[in-house]
Amino acid sequence: DSHLFLPFRYAVRAGLTLDSIMFKNLIFDWSGTLVDDLDLTLEASNYVFSQYGKANMDRNEFRSEFQLPYPDYYARVLPEADLNELEDHFRHAFRISREPVCVLPHAREFMEFCRSRGIRCFALTSVDAKEFDIQCRSLGMFDYFEAIHAGIRHKTSHIHKLLDQHGLIPSETAFIGDMQHDMETAHHGGITSIAVLTGYNDASQLEKSQPDMMVPHLGILQNLLRKFPSATACDHQDSMKIKGLVLLCRIGVPDEERAVPQEVRADITLKLSHPLSGLQEDLAATVNYDTLARNLTEEAARTPRKLIETLAEDLVAVCMDTPHVSCASVTIRKYILPQTEHVSVTVHSH
Repeated sequence: DSHLFLPFRYAVRAGLTLDSIMFKNLIFDWSGTLVDDLDLTLEASNYVFSQYGKANMDRNEFRSEFQLPYPDYYARVLPEADLNELEDHFRHAFRISREPVCVLPHAREFMEFCRSRGIRCFALTSVDAKEFDIQCRSLGMFDYFEAIHAGIRHKTSHIHKLLDQHGLIPSETAFIGDMQHDMETAHHGGITSIAVLTGYNDASQLEKSQPDMMVPHLGILQNLLRKFPSATACDHQDSMKIKGLVLLCRIGVPDEERAVPQEVRADITLKLSHPLSGLQEDLAATVNYDTLARNLTEEAARTPRKLIETLAEDLVAVCMDTPHVSCASVTIRKYILPQTEHVSVTVHSH
């Protein structure tokens, strides 16, 4: 099927390659992506149309006509209507409708797959926030999301706020949706765009917005992602630790605290790019921890810093510049508060 997924013809723009499909963060649309609410939306829309003397649409006609952002759609089909009044009509019809909303096939399994891989999941939807909360909780999907951004009329205007608010790195993030506006939102945010054919737009409509990938449903996407390393793949790699490394540094928020070097201690955990077995006494094939400890000590003393968080981040960078290291974490312990053993922070490599 030519629509199983696009042949990565847009991969240059997104930096996507077949041998490096690994996402740490996934943003999900709701309607048509995780749940089937098309009949409910159609019924509510037809109720709105009836309030303004416009004929009802059937399912196929509505799918071919409907677009996001929805204010643009209603401005086109009902230019005479006040948007706030129109939204009141829609919400009323939405609440009294008996049309069911159900989780789409493969969606719950995909969310469990994300949970098992440590992938951070977020929702970004135009569905009214209160209605979304009711649906999401009643369908048992609420706990899959780290954060929810609902009632967003213009997703393209919101995507950077979402990324910044949660510290998401675009190259590690994808947006999964069923409509052209979802794909345009992903492009606007500089993140990977993944289209699913389970919702409001068909393949020909979605291709116009040039998604990086297109799959018939989330089950296919899960099978594809399963073939590649997980975001938590480092958890299963051989490791090396340096515990309690003494560092002298000028650190602290007050100027007077930074004026005098003080001692902090660091715990370093390194995940290696290859197993530690079979090295045959070859030092060049592993991490020279003496050299690394000297480099970390020099980095700590290099410049004054206000925050131990900054120091930990700088030390992680030193670790990641070390041969054979694929992941690193640094815990800094500072002995500063009275009646307290220490204060510590831990920073992980991305």
